[in-house]
Amino acid sequence: MAPRSPRISLEWAKSLVGLSMKVPDYWWDGCKGYRLNDGVIDSYDIVEQKWNLLLNSRDDNDRYLMNYNAVSTYADSDSSTIDQFQLPFAAIYDGDDIIDANNGVRYFRTPPSEWTKIELEAGLNEGGRTIDPIEWTGEKEEPVNITDEELDSLRDIDGEIRYEKVFEWLLPRFGEDNNETLFDWQAARMRNYMRKKEVEDGWKPKYYQGDDTIQPNHVARFYGSLLAKMLTGSRSINQMFCTREIFNAVPPIQESMPKNALEDMTSCLHYSDDWDPMGDLDWDEVYDDPKVIAPPHTARHRVKHGMLEDCYIQRWQYCVNPSRWITTDESRIAGWYHSCMTIGPDPKPIRTGATLHTVCITQGPLSSYKLYARVYGGKDDEDMNVHHRHTVKRAKMVSLYDFMLESFKHKGHCVVMDSAYMSDAMAQIGRNHWGINMVGTCQLDRTGAGKLGKAAVKAKEVVIGSHESLMYQHNTKPLLYTVWGDNNFVKTLSNFHSPVVVRGGMKRKKRNRSTKRRDREFTDVDCPLQQKDYCETYHLIDKGNGAEAKYDLSTESHLHGWSPKLAARYFNMNINNAYKIHCYLFKKHHPTKVVMPLKECIHNLTHSLLQRGDTMRKRGSGAPPKATKDITTSSSVDGRKVRSDSVRQPFTSPTATVTGTPQTPVSGLDRRTLQYRQVAFKRRKEQQPGRSHISIPVVVKGNRATSYCKYNKCPGKNTGAKRKKPYRSKYACEECGLEKGIDFWLCNSTKSVDGTLVVVDCHTAYHVQKKLYTAPSPKSSNLRGGHELQEEKEISDPSPSLLPSGLSLTPINDAVNSILVDPGRTHLYPTPNFYPPHSSNSLSPLLQ
Repeated sequence: MAPRSPRISLEWAKSLVGLSMKVPDYWWDGCKGYRLNDGVIDSYDIVEQKWNLLLNSRDDNDRYLMNYNAVSTYADSDSSTIDQFQLPFAAIYDGDDIIDANNGVRYFRTPPSEWTKIELEAGLNEGGRTIDPIEWTGEKEEPVNITDEELDSLRDIDGEIRYEKVFEWLLPRFGEDNNETLFDWQAARMRNYMRKKEVEDGWKPKYYQGDDTIQPNHVARFYGSLLAKMLTGSRSINQMFCTREIFNAVPPIQESMPKNALEDMTSCLHYSDDWDPMGDLDWDEVYDDPKVIAPPHTARHRVKHGMLEDCYIQRWQYCVNPSRWITTDESRIAGWYHSCMTIGPDPKPIRTGATLHTVCITQGPLSSYKLYARVYGGKDDEDMNVHHRHTVKRAKMVSLYDFMLESFKHKGHCVVMDSAYMSDAMAQIGRNHWGINMVGTCQLDRTGAGKLGKAAVKAKEVVIGSHESLMYQHNTKPLLYTVWGDNNFVKTLSNFHSPVVVRGGMKRKKRNRSTKRRDREFTDVDCPLQQKDYCETYHLIDKGNGAEAKYDLSTESHLHGWSPKLAARYFNMNINNAYKIHCYLFKKHHPTKVVMPLKECIHNLTHSLLQRGDTMRKRGSGAPPKATKDITTSSSVDGRKVRSDSVRQPFTSPTATVTGTPQTPVSGLDRRTLQYRQVAFKRRKEQQPGRSHISIPVVVKGNRATSYCKYNKCPGKNTGAKRKKPYRSKYACEECGLEKGIDFWLCNSTKSVDGTLVVVDCHTAYHVQKKLYTAPSPKSSNLRGGHELQEEKEISDPSPSLLPSGLSLTPINDAVNSILVDPGRTHLYPTPNFYPPHSSNSLSPLLQ
């Protein structure tokens, strides 16, 4: 029978005999610790397809079988003979045509026994072993990569470089020849999604009807409206198109497009065609624009925005030549908790939130320019939920950095990072395989020297505020770990710094040990060289993020999860990147002029986007709101006249004598909850046209009602000096609640009166009093359960009947009879009025 699995190449397997090994204690079952044990590959077992390990210890002559993953992981990379062996990342089997001879050594956290504390001699600033950084080979003269033709396209009619032109030049490009702009590409996606909603959901756009479709210039105007919205305090669409309040209206947006067009584009905000047409139809039969989706290997959480993210990164890196020093950072994505990633059905790709990882330039004229931005989807990110080929454990940050630094490998870049990324494995892989110098803060459990530094701090070899340093150097590898006693202990790790202390290298405000207060003046203090490089570089990315945060775009879409938020974030980064390039080019080509501030540049960009292409309005926007307002009365109405049937009536004071809609009380519901309820009610009312002021049950926890009846003539109320609370109600009017912004409780239950159980319906009585319902006049008696009902007198009401279908109201002699429930009968019958004298005008209908 043929073997079920391929056999390892015997010739290659025997060539590994003599390979030096370093195996930690925890490799054996029942053993713990990181102490390394020297050994050598003694022989190869053909039957087991494994190698025999022989330890160098004199009292251990046993052989231990190791598979190839273990051999590759624990091979001694510092051995002088390591280059004589072929160590691919996977074993070589019989019949393989190509033999990968690359070094497949995997890295892990070094043991503390391999680190040595560096003691500086008196009068010397350095000691230990000298480490030379990787030589820088990527330096170029011009930081901006731009041709003469592209530069000419950025000038206006006077020959001056304009910021808005630089911004559009920096936007991502799509298509095989990069001839499709962001606005062209996104307009096609929005047209496809609008067509999908029309076909599958029966949705009808308000503006884009007939031959009107979303055009690239419309998308540019849409982005301009987002900028204008940001500049005016993130107002809602209703506020921006307000015609009565000058402090809410945004005239540039009103002039740029109709309100319906902005609402339609907001509803169709989409960035990929990640769906299939319904039924057996082909895509081309339904949609006018070709289908564009993310590549098959894209992680699940990047399907909608992955293409947009990749094209931004590609364009940002193409337009500049990065300097040597770059910095990486992470920041939490705003709104991640309410995204579809966390509240959607299982399996969820993101459970603990997500972070945006960025790479930026931190030296030179383009300082804080973003080179890379990628969303990391948490612990289940499909792109990094695997072992990296250079690591023993699943070090996801190494996999992430493999993506982030792909364009900067083998050029001698110096990368500064924080403790979220830095570790022994990261520093070794960065130097040995990526050709990158790395320095950054490091957590104790990610480096072998962490335990040594922790013990020294506990022994008070260095104290907070002393600005003294502890330095630990690896015996063989280019690794240096330092602990610096600033206002807190700062721990850094580097793969290219030597043990050097810079005397007076930093200015700090010292903290008084007795008063615990910082000095008013700066003092020159000593610090390690790698700490100085870290502090002079890392804060620049925070300054760049702070400058961007002032102009964060906001969207109103709750339908597409993260996609609008991330697209707005990339657009915001492009604003900062374009300003960095604009400043450099402007100073170079217009040395006698002053560069325009960023805020004024954004104003010009907003006007440029809002005025793109032909007008979208089919009629004028109307007169803007008045700059002045009549403040002598609270019922004044400025601007356009308000229709009497409009749901948005002007404010009316509760003490005003003018007629009109009563003042709406302060909402007892939060804005989001009220909005969701209004949308749900509108949908229900479309499906049920007769639905009006329905009494709905409300869930009450612990059998305790949360509110009481709002009807002033409720029989459960008492007008005595000590007012008795009305009896608890468990029903509310859904439409009154939405209009007033609170849960509006009205009785629709039973009550015990003089020991008799009666039916109370304050819900209907309240609406009849407010003329929302009309009591019909019966012309004949009704029979119920064999009992003849007496004829009731009609209550005149000039208003039309607003009773829901199937509901009638039957009052009797100005005082309405209630209905008693006879315990011995299974039907309802009329009884005399039970209301007290003060409520003789109350109404309680007979129930059909």
